Amino acid sequence: MRGLLLKDIYNLRKVGKQYLLIFLFFVCYCFLLKNPSFFAMMAIMSTSMMILTSLGYDEAAGFDKYALTLPVEREDLVKVKYLLLLLLLGAGALIGLAGNVLINLFMKGEGMSAAEQMVSVGAVVSVFLIVYATMLPLVFKLGVERARMLLTICYIAVFVAVFLVFKLLVAAGLEGSITDERMIALAVGAAVAAVLYLLASYFVSVRIIRKREW
Repeated sequence: MRGLLLKDIYNLRKVGKQYLLIFLFFVCYCFLLKNPSFFAMMAIMSTSMMILTSLGYDEAAGFDKYALTLPVEREDLVKVKYLLLLLLLGAGALIGLAGNVLINLFMKGEGMSAAEQMVSVGAVVSVFLIVYATMLPLVFKLGVERARMLLTICYIAVFVAVFLVFKLLVAAGLEGSITDERMIALAVGAAVAAVLYLLASYFVSVRIIRKREW
């Protein structure tokens, strides 16, 4: 499986320079908005989208058919994509957090506390983890291009759910009483829920790949 992961990483290096330009644009945009937290969200969104790029490369080259002639199990084709997704989200979180800190320093504003920044980044990672945990079984079932059309629906559904949770907190009068400790507890709870959802998604994808015919 290590070879499969390295193959994906080497393929994604082709678009690396494009993403450097994208990150530079986001930095400039944050200065215009005077809102450094925007950078973390866009960095995580951009890196997580590379999972679809990787899947698209494999589909265009018919790699899965070739992989089955190698000493590779079908489950490995699923496992490596989920591992790649976690690595991409981790990279996006680190880039986003570092960008937040640096932009805050250059703007010389009050900025967010360290706890707020960690919670903000963790919340964004959890959201995109849920989005792509929803997408991956669809990709293995329908293919990249057909599943890509459903990505917008996944985004809307997840962000509507987040918005509704926030509205419930406001309606309950709890938004003003959320301390750093409660924010961290909420972030941990969201992360645990996202990981459990990812595990469920993984087993669904494994079941799909076992029945799939090429």
